[in-house]
Amino acid sequence: MSRFIVIVASSMIILSACNNTPKSGGSKAGAVKLYPIARDTVNATSIYLKLLDKTAGDSSISYQVKGLYGKDTVGFTLQINKTIPAGINKDGSPNDKDGFKRGVIKFKRSGTESDRFVSALAKLWHAKDSGKMRSDQVIPLVFSSNNNAVDVSKPATYSFKLFFDKGVQPPGEIFFTFDTYKKEIEFQEKDAQQRLSIVQAFME
Repeated sequence: MSRFIVIVASSMIILSACNNTPKSGGSKAGAVKLYPIARDTVNATSIYLKLLDKTAGDSSISYQVKGLYGKDTVGFTLQINKTIPAGINKDGSPNDKDGFKRGVIKFKRSGTESDRFVSALAKLWHAKDSGKMRSDQVIPLVFSSNNNAVDVSKPATYSFKLFFDKGVQPPGEIFFTFDTYKKEIEFQEKDAQQRLSIVQAFME
């Protein structure tokens, strides 16, 4: 009987070890539940995506940003500076010196999921679809709508205005939220008439 117990115990240990084999890469992205990028597909005034795997550089952090459109995973790479000066002074006035920055937030194509993102955005905002996200970086002019300096290493919700004014006529403006609490980003339109300009800024 004791020999039988030893054999069974040994088998359980082996099975347990097989079932708990570490996954390579150390990424938890597969365990994150993605959700639709638009909660209202008829009038999608806001677009939401999830912040996933991040890679830290010397002065910036890159995130894989993803969501769902129908059954398809869509997304891109978001690069944001680790620190960004406050755009609002303590007295509530705009910081004319450091409030506006270009290059502190960038959007990059990460593959076919980025092409699907552009197509989804074009469908939601009734724009002509090129079927491809631009290969060069999308670098808007950024205004920090925060009265404290942005520090992306801390859990917080940061607000910005993005101005897409390079190669786009007329320029497009949109509100952008970067949330390290919820681990998500949100594009919120300022004016529906600027939808086409925003789509074109991302499109090849």
